[in-house]
Amino acid sequence: MKKILLLSLFAIIPMLAISQTQMKFATVRLQEIFDAMPETAEANKKLADLAQKYKEENESIKNEYENKYTDYVKSRQTMPENIRARREQELLTISQAIEDFMMVAQNDIKQQQELLMMPIKAKLMEAVKSVGDEGGYMFVIDEAQMLYKGANFEDITIFVKAKLDLL
Repeated sequence: MKKILLLSLFAIIPMLAISQTQMKFATVRLQEIFDAMPETAEANKKLADLAQKYKEENESIKNEYENKYTDYVKSRQTMPENIRARREQELLTISQAIEDFMMVAQNDIKQQQELLMMPIKAKLMEAVKSVGDEGGYMFVIDEAQMLYKGANFEDITIFVKAKLDLL
């Protein structure tokens, strides 16, 4: 019985060693590639333009508020109670509108960012998958997510950049 166990152990060890040498691992610097893609720059430009439009509109609403507030402060002592209450309500409404607008703007910018970046990320992941398949890698891991990288990993960042025509 001991001989059979010993023989089977000696048969399994070389097979484990062979399977270890056939497994290929790779790393890639996804953020570096993502930042280098021209689509990313275009998307960032669109997002910056959208943010600028929201900023300009927000400034316009704030200016309206400041003007009405200044007028209110100048004349509040002399205005009748009903007019003063109406103006205070109007200022409160504008103030709430500014807060609501800021929230809507932030949500819209975030949504637009997701919509614009999604196809870029998909294209990047497709290139990584393609290079991984072509290279016969068992795993491709983003270097930014790694805590330790041993000697058996190959960096395929340059191959992914080539696949995306970024070189």
